[in-house]
Amino acid sequence: MAEWKTDDGSLIHYEVHGNNGKPALLLLPGLLGTIGVQWRPFIKPLTADYQVVLMDLRGHGRSTNTAKELNPEKMMFDVSGLLDILNVPVVHVAGYSLGGYLGLMLALKEPRRVATLLMHATKFFWTQEAAAKMHQQLDPDIMAKKVSTYAEQLAHEHGARQWRVLVRQAADMTTYLVDNGITERMASHTQCPVLVSVGDRDELVPVNEALRLARLFNQGELIVLPGVRHPFQTVRAIPLLPMMQHFHRM
Repeated sequence: MAEWKTDDGSLIHYEVHGNNGKPALLLLPGLLGTIGVQWRPFIKPLTADYQVVLMDLRGHGRSTNTAKELNPEKMMFDVSGLLDILNVPVVHVAGYSLGGYLGLMLALKEPRRVATLLMHATKFFWTQEAAAKMHQQLDPDIMAKKVSTYAEQLAHEHGARQWRVLVRQAADMTTYLVDNGITERMASHTQCPVLVSVGDRDELVPVNEALRLARLFNQGELIVLPGVRHPFQTVRAIPLLPMMQHFHRM
């Protein structure tokens, strides 16, 4: 287990797999996710071509958060700071859900650092209505009653007390993104190739939204995965893995 302390005292848990002589590939989990369960099946095959880096986002899993909220800018700087500590000047990034959003933030902030970006199941177009619906769903008391199995999973991954705090912070962050998130104009300035990936049964990110996102980028492409819903565990290595291996060689 490796940890890095941020400027505000938060501890970021991370893992590095593979030879450091190979290109770096950063795998970022989604909101309420951890590296313990997301991207895990992809690590071994990807280490054939890359040095694979994973991290728990602040407040998630084994990472702590000294702030009282989840701030996407701070989370992006956590990503950048970890890459600095690991001496990774150029990186390929693959992010699920919020991880893809943070990867885009990094690509816009440090365009020379991000070589390629995969955004899987990333919600980009946040409206007041979508945020309000998500905020209502992200209520730990309701989740404990209506989706108890998922609530138990979150308690196991983030801690018996921390998961409730994290869920409330996640709800507030979706509201924050409505007025403070990346705009379409900002996204259009992305310099690296971007592969937008989405499942054809995604409940949060419709295929038409994913297509709209892909078309914002000068070097944007879209892949639709058959039979895949929003939860990452519904993603099968085939066909996503070979698409990643091809795309990140660009």
